[in-house]
Amino acid sequence: MPNFNPLSSTVTFDDLLKANKQAFDQIFSAQTKELGLLGASRRPPTTADLASASLASEAAGLSTDLYAMLNERFGSRWSSEVVEHKTERGSVTVLCKLTVDNTSKMQFGSARANGDEGAALNRATETALRRCAEMFGDSAALEARAERPAAKHPSAARAQDAPAASAPKEGRRLDTVSLDLIENALRNARYEMDAVLFRSAMSPVIREQHDEFPMITDPKGRMIVGQFGSYVNEMLAEQKFDLEPGDVILQSDPYKCGGAISHINDWMVLVPVFHQGELVGFASMFGHLMDVGGWVPGSMPTDATSIFGEGLRIPPLLLYQRGEINKAVLDLIMNNTRTPEMNYSDLMAIIAGCRAGEKRVIEICDRFGRETYKQACEALLERTNRAMRKLIVQNLPEEPKSFEDYVDDDGRGNGPFKMKLTVWREGDNAYFDWTGTSPQAPGPINFYLHEGMFKMFIGVYMIMVFDPQILFNDGFYDLIHVTLPKGSLLHPNFPAPLGSRTHALSRQFDVLGGALSYNAPEMATAAGYGSSPHFLYSGVDKSGRPFQLMEILYGGIPGRPVGDGLDGHSWWPLFQNIPSEYLETYYPMLVEGYTTIIDSGGAGKHRGGNGVEKVFLFLEEGDISIHDDRHLTQPWGILGGRPAACSEKWLVRKDGSRQPLPSKVDNVRVYAGDRVIFRTAGGGGWGDPLERDPMRTRNDVARKLMTETKARADYGVVLTGAGLDVDRRATDELRDSMKRNRKTPKLFEFGERRANASTRSVQMV
Repeated sequence: MPNFNPLSSTVTFDDLLKANKQAFDQIFSAQTKELGLLGASRRPPTTADLASASLASEAAGLSTDLYAMLNERFGSRWSSEVVEHKTERGSVTVLCKLTVDNTSKMQFGSARANGDEGAALNRATETALRRCAEMFGDSAALEARAERPAAKHPSAARAQDAPAASAPKEGRRLDTVSLDLIENALRNARYEMDAVLFRSAMSPVIREQHDEFPMITDPKGRMIVGQFGSYVNEMLAEQKFDLEPGDVILQSDPYKCGGAISHINDWMVLVPVFHQGELVGFASMFGHLMDVGGWVPGSMPTDATSIFGEGLRIPPLLLYQRGEINKAVLDLIMNNTRTPEMNYSDLMAIIAGCRAGEKRVIEICDRFGRETYKQACEALLERTNRAMRKLIVQNLPEEPKSFEDYVDDDGRGNGPFKMKLTVWREGDNAYFDWTGTSPQAPGPINFYLHEGMFKMFIGVYMIMVFDPQILFNDGFYDLIHVTLPKGSLLHPNFPAPLGSRTHALSRQFDVLGGALSYNAPEMATAAGYGSSPHFLYSGVDKSGRPFQLMEILYGGIPGRPVGDGLDGHSWWPLFQNIPSEYLETYYPMLVEGYTTIIDSGGAGKHRGGNGVEKVFLFLEEGDISIHDDRHLTQPWGILGGRPAACSEKWLVRKDGSRQPLPSKVDNVRVYAGDRVIFRTAGGGGWGDPLERDPMRTRNDVARKLMTETKARADYGVVLTGAGLDVDRRATDELRDSMKRNRKTPKLFEFGERRANASTRSVQMV
């Protein structure tokens, strides 16, 4: 048997990729045969499939009883109006106003669209008007009328008259113990999906850095457990599929799924989960693929002017049908990437992760019963909904509050670009309005954001900041209302480029934190490094083998109410760094330095985290590309905290000459012996630095996180001797003097905008 020890000097990365491909081929062939999916006979979707998956039209007639009741109660003294309506995530939501004797009441109503938005609009309007009428009293009579059967559409009657055998069997009553067991089983399944992917993928960006996101949904496509929020309805809106066991859907085009993914490097896989012939949910994952074509290695050109210059766009399509792979489609996709073997391994690993989730859901249904499982999904969604209502009331202002921050540039010399968010609540419903955000950029920093994804960001932020014990799922989505101006930086028109969208994505958390801080500043955080630093290095080594690396770097996490920000950490949940040993084993480079940047975190009672400095020494000629931001605008501090240091990039030639690099640049030619110094931004400080415990400041100096100069200038801490002893008397006197002579601390401290000293006068190809 061949020796595939990854540290063996006789084994190349290409050898590992080929061995991995052979293993996947054997595994998937065995799995599909074992499950009996290959060549399975087609079956029509059942009534339960259509109802639960929302993939077919649901019949709905508008009841005339409502209007008869309103006439009976109010005569000619009433009028109604649909104030606004919108369709999102497969549902129609309306805001209706009912006016009686010059007194008006307004209420929301919603209904699942199920392919017929007109009927859904009627049902939602009826619900809203009934609620309005209840507010005028006599609710008992109203409820009695509401129980009368509405007029049935013929197709609805046919569904109702279907044989009893097609109806789902009655499950056992859901109890608390079963709910907890199912919840934890789903949590474990979600993490098992991760584990399968990490052990099977070959690219460092997935295998080591974990740039991937899993999800398990209910039959309606609502995320029950996961990391990135559901997107099933958006993904299936473009293309209708007659789903069957063994099917696997693949897609990568943000414009073909309503922004469910944000750039074409993210390949998304969707696997429908069937239990005894009934659709019970979906298992899905997407991960960042190393290269998907285009003119720049890595497929994220910093100066693209449209998405057509960024690589291959995959619309939603069936990669596997009834367990049988569409080899022609696979060959076409792999023919349009510089890293076909690596992409194949990563794609199959993503599918394997989804299969793991599928298997666990089926096991849960076998153990507890399908109906009990579906009841548990509803209960978990409802529990998150109740918890989020409390967070909204506790932490959002009733009066609209606005906050704005800026993305420095778009990679083509344009900028800065404003991101403005206005936040308020009405009762226990939250409203987020991006009106005032800059128009879409000519360059690729645009972020094609759909409402569901932003609701997910809101949920992640509020749950992690205010109550991390809440299960993150889609249960709160109906409480969040989002306005995204079309043609803006956050909702650009096709075919705007999207390859550098992570800078706007990251900056959202800073803007969201700033907007939420007005109501509860003591619970808010400062600004983080507010970017997604990327480093890419590609070329051909002396043996004629091509190489391509993409690495995501991290920066300073902001100071928080509970303590200091983390040094050199990721904003994204569960992300990790690529070990230097991995880089030096598989790529022609040495990592000469990987350290925290001293003094880069903003001063505060709880200081901001420091950025990181990584020094790459190149051993082969090649090209590098860089993606970053926060090189002009500082990460801001809060409640008297100070802003953090900006990012910097330097190219140091073999002869020692040194030149700055822009924060976004492609195809800079480097040679053996050249170095790149990559410095990321820090995090802003939280609270008055003069209130920080002097011993904590002293310990930061001892750990080389801060200089004595900064300790004295920003914190008023005087250290003496080689042991860095705190001079208490001198410290108290200095702090008293600093307090008397300074201005009153502001809620936000933004610092100064730096001049753009970077230049594109580096050698490019």
